[in-house]
Amino acid sequence: MHVLGFEGYDAGSHHAVRASITRHSRHEWTWVTRPGRDWKWRMRVGGLELVEQARRENAFTRPADTLFITSMVNAADVLAALPRRWRDRPAIVYMHENQAAYPAGERGPDPRDVHFALTNLASVRVADLVIWNSAWNRRSFAAGIRAIMRHARDADGSLVEGLEEIGTVIWPPVEPPPPDLGVLHNREAGRTIDGAGAGGAGTRVVWPHRWEYDKGPDELLAIAGVETERLNLRWILLGQQFGQTPPALARFRAEHESAIVHAGYAADRLAYWRWLASADWVLSTARHEFFGIAVVEALLAGCLPWLPARLSYEEILPSIAWGLGPGASPDDPDAVRRAVAAHLQPAVAPNAVGHLDDAIEAVVNAT
Repeated sequence: MHVLGFEGYDAGSHHAVRASITRHSRHEWTWVTRPGRDWKWRMRVGGLELVEQARRENAFTRPADTLFITSMVNAADVLAALPRRWRDRPAIVYMHENQAAYPAGERGPDPRDVHFALTNLASVRVADLVIWNSAWNRRSFAAGIRAIMRHARDADGSLVEGLEEIGTVIWPPVEPPPPDLGVLHNREAGRTIDGAGAGGAGTRVVWPHRWEYDKGPDELLAIAGVETERLNLRWILLGQQFGQTPPALARFRAEHESAIVHAGYAADRLAYWRWLASADWVLSTARHEFFGIAVVEALLAGCLPWLPARLSYEEILPSIAWGLGPGASPDDPDAVRRAVAAHLQPAVAPNAVGHLDDAIEAVVNAT
């Protein structure tokens, strides 16, 4: 089958997912993409831009069996702007995230324009199939849209009916660690997962998030203030940095400088995997996470989960791995690692893309 894909924000995890789909799919893909910047403009006019770009790139000269439209694009705009002969193609909307569930800004009341969430609603309603990257993504979208629509006078209640049941959940593809990476956890002299290491080696904790407020740097600072000395922790901070470092992370680096092993974006993917493989635990303090690709990468590299009981985290962990941390270590860490690895097999890239391919085929064959 031939799939014509539209990605309005081709950067970060959006790009990573697209690249994995292209690499592992048994179908042929043609992608039309826009740069990963100015996300508000992408959502406002990106659908129209992408169709015009597809015309310029002659993407409509080769027939496609289906359209694949990501959540940073208004799918309704795409379908309306298509050449007339293309409008009978089934449309699949891939919800990488949703704009109804983002947390409030760090400077007081949320100034977010609800039109972005309503753009997502329009995309969901016009799709022949909606694919969510987690059950949490779908649940949070339904709750957020209902909260927004309560403010709409004389709104048609059918717009919010059955949102929890729309579409299907397929975890996003996560590339596994390189096979020759090795396992470095707790192999250095004196290191243990509960912080009781000899010689000051301590326990390594990786925080793999981009450096922004919605990833909870204030909670990271609070945890470090209580637990760094008590549990003999050593910190690895990964993730993309932007123009302005959140104040909590600046304080973290100043107050815990002697306990920081690394802070900053890894030089390349191999260096990134090596940092993950050198850590004992992965900590998340995220206020929102629709799946958690960076956390899953750390888990696949063998880190134990130090994750809160919120968002998508209980979904991506087996129950044996809930409620753990350096102060509440499991009796058999390797058993937990094996259980986590088995639980995450549907997210490993070839498996996840295989499930996606099956869903695409089912939609095409049904139309």
